[in-house]
Amino acid sequence: MSNVKNAAGPFCRRLYLHENRIEDFCRTALSAVNLMPSSPGPIRIERFIFLHFGIEEEFESLPEHIMGCAKFTRQGLKRIIINRQLAEQDDMVSKFRVRSTLAHEAGHGLFHTDLFVEKLNAESAGQLFGEEAGIFDSVTKDGFLCRAEGGMQSVPKFEWWEYQANLAMAALLLPKHLLIEAARAELPRVLSGPGSFEDRVAEAERQLSTLFTVSRRMVSIRLGQWWTEQSHQPSLF
Repeated sequence: MSNVKNAAGPFCRRLYLHENRIEDFCRTALSAVNLMPSSPGPIRIERFIFLHFGIEEEFESLPEHIMGCAKFTRQGLKRIIINRQLAEQDDMVSKFRVRSTLAHEAGHGLFHTDLFVEKLNAESAGQLFGEEAGIFDSVTKDGFLCRAEGGMQSVPKFEWWEYQANLAMAALLLPKHLLIEAARAELPRVLSGPGSFEDRVAEAERQLSTLFTVSRRMVSIRLGQWWTEQSHQPSLF
């Protein structure tokens, strides 16, 4: 992890985090509150937010294109809000989106609380930021806005705080060691089942989506080329 003083943008400094650092930190945070399952299954993300941050998710009417937000004070993360309309939709896609939004906002809480506290303290003292500080739609005066379910590559990397929160979202909902364990159980069918390889991968990812209560898209992004790499090692089975 490293920091660089920001000449422009919404924060006093830019935070650089390696993906492995995010992965390890999220795994440690889940384990610290005894919410890392011993076998593949859904992460209790609402419980994690309560135990780690001491707050409960809230549901409010938000603009249709806003899925949720995180709110900060000078004391730290104080609120995680989910769009009530999204939460009231009784289908699996909406359930996936609620969980991903909770995890995304929790990612902001894990990695960006200090940045926002510094921002609020500096503004309270009358300090100003670079001229670009107001151009980022994802940052408000007191928090972050989540505009869509994000894959790890779905936001511009210059909005590095959103990119990092998406990586944290995936690490919280799909701990890599549990995902690989579950994927290995599906691997024999993927390598030798009926239909095309692509169809077998798609079916395996749907099974993993159901198992972890996340979208298939998140599973697919998280695994990347893992299926193809394993298909080149048939001697292992």
